[in-house]
Formats: sequence, C-alpha cells, structure tokens
Amino acid sequence: MAGRGASFLLAAALLAPGVARAVEVVRISVLASAAEVEVSGAGLSVESLRDGAEPQAVPGGRARVRLEGEQLSIDGRPADGAGLLFTARGSIRVAGRDLSGEVEVRRAPGGLSVIDVLPLEEYVAAVVGGEMPPSFPPEALKAQAVAARTFAVGKKLEARDQALDFDLGSTVLDQVYPGAGRADPRARAAAAATAGEILVKDRRPIEAYFHSTCGGRTERGADALGRDLPYLPSVTCDRCQGSSSYRWTLRLPAAELGRLAGLPGDATRFAVVRATSTGRAARILVEGKGGKVVLDGVDFRRRLGYDRLPSLAFTVKATKGAFELNGKGRGHGAGMCQWGAAGWAKAGQGHAAILARYYPGAELIRLY
Repeated sequence: MAGRGASFLLAAALLAPGVARAVEVVRISVLASAAEVEVSGAGLSVESLRDGAEPQAVPGGRARVRLEGEQLSIDGRPADGAGLLFTARGSIRVAGRDLSGEVEVRRAPGGLSVIDVLPLEEYVAAVVGGEMPPSFPPEALKAQAVAARTFAVGKKLEARDQALDFDLGSTVLDQVYPGAGRADPRARAAAAATAGEILVKDRRPIEAYFHSTCGGRTERGADALGRDLPYLPSVTCDRCQGSSSYRWTLRLPAAELGRLAGLPGDATRFAVVRATSTGRAARILVEGKGGKVVLDGVDFRRRLGYDRLPSLAFTVKATKGAFELNGKGRGHGAGMCQWGAAGWAKAGQGHAAILARYYPGAELIRLY
C-alpha cells in the first residue's frame, strides 16, 4: 500500500535528479483532536496499523471511530493498536471532505487525528485547485504546481528529520488542501505537465512561498515572513491588476480600533510609524485618551483578521469616528504573486520564466 513503507528518500533524489523512481507519497493532516470521526467510502476496508494486521471489510461502507481514554473503538468495538488504516476503491469521505483512497485515523493529543496518504502528484493537483482559480492560464497553473510541489517536498524532508506522523497540514498555514476527490481537470493537467519539477537552491528545495496579489511589487521574505532568503527578494510584478484585491478600501471604526489595540476608549490616532522598503506597514501606532500602543504590522493584521485586512500595503486617513485604509494587494506579499503569474502567462511567458521572475536564483530541476 502507498502509505506504508513505499516512501523513498527525497534527499537522495535531489542528489541524482532525473532518475526513475517509485511513486512518492505525502501524508497530510486534515483533522486533529477530534472526539469522533466518521469514515465512508465504496468498498471500504479497515486494518490496524500494528504489524501483521489483515484488512477487514466495513459493512455498509461506513464506520465511526472514537477514542475512549487510550482505547480506540470502531462502531463501538475495541480496536487494537495506535491507529486504523482505511482503504477504499475510490475516495474516502471524512468530515465533509473527499480524501484519497487511503486514510489513517490515529490516537493523538486531545483526541483523534486524520491523515490522508496519497501520491505526491495527486496532492499537487488538489493544492493547485485549492490555491489558484482553475480558470487561470495553463502556464500560471503550472507555475503554481511547481511551487506547491517544492513546498511539499521541503516540508516532507523536515517531517522525516523530526519523525512526525504527517508531512503537512491542510490549511493556509501550509497549503490549502481541499481533498483529492474533486481536483479540477485543469489542475490535474498542470500537475501532470510539471511532474517531478521542483525549485532548489544549494541542492535543497526552496521555501516556495506565494500569495494572491502583490499590488505591483512583491515583499522581501525577511520583511513579510522573517525569512531572509536570497530567492525571496522584492521584485517588480505589474501584472496583477486583474485581481479584485489590486486596490481596496477598509473603514475601521475608532471604537473597534481602540479595543483591538487594548485601549480603554476610542482610538484618536492611527499611523504607520515604520514601513518596509515596499511601503508595507512594519510598525503601527494606535493612540487614544487612555494611552498609546505600538503594534507589529503582522500582529496587527492577525488581530484584525487576514481576510478583513487583505495586506499591509495601505495608507491611513482619519474620518469622522473612523479611519479609512486605502490599500493594495492580498496576502503577505513574498514569493510568487498568483495574479501576477496569470498576467505574465497571458503575456506569453512560460511557467519556468514566471518562476524565475518571482524566485530569482533558484534552479528548476526534475526529480523524476
């Protein structure tokens, strides 16, 4: 089975690119600390993760797993070992998400964890569909596929070094993985066309960060993420005007801003007191009758909400009872601008040229 003993050493592959290999798998944590997990799928079978266990058919193709103390149970019956492996003929459905045909349910701190085990290329196709509109030009989708694969390979090597049960999570903290069951055909085509391609620097996968919209210029990795990496400089984009977030306005009530900063009353002053080289807010001053607070820009965006405050590239104007933020872009701004990639693809650039623009100095190689 793909998820048990089939993984090869990606570090060795980096030393000898182009060598034909077995199918590489990736392990994605899709649920953690759950009290109960329902698993369903056509032809569903289950086995213990202990050595020598034999698979058993699941009646009706549906099972409910619980953790009672340290004891796993499936449909009310005790189960041996630290976890269960479910397999099915097609996708397996867990918590409203269609996963691959191989899913583990394990004991974990605080409850149960669910790990989807699937071929790396299927994962890449799913991430492309989750992170970028499938209507984007094919070369932009290919660039996204390479970035997603590179990020996953790097995380996989880290997880191996740390002896973790999984390689990546499934949210924006890693990459958005909506599940493998419904990957768009265009996303699958992009993954297939770039199969095995990753970006490396000094023979290691780069940290291939990306974001929605830069607003004209990307941000240095050091300023956006605290990652001072040579392939994450600030670069001119000027191709993301098609994004609805290219320019935006946010009205922030003074009372809310005061609460956000921890002041006892309304904010009377709101200003960017230090900006990065691209004009993004690095330090923010919020002042009121009860005092003043200086916040880190990244922390301010987290407090307000990433969706509500699209980026830190904004100017401030005081209005009656509020502050008006006029900004540009969406996301942290480092690495590949997805809407910019779409713009460059429409202008005729291929995925290799797009990647070279946003990750200068990184080398595009094919592992398999």
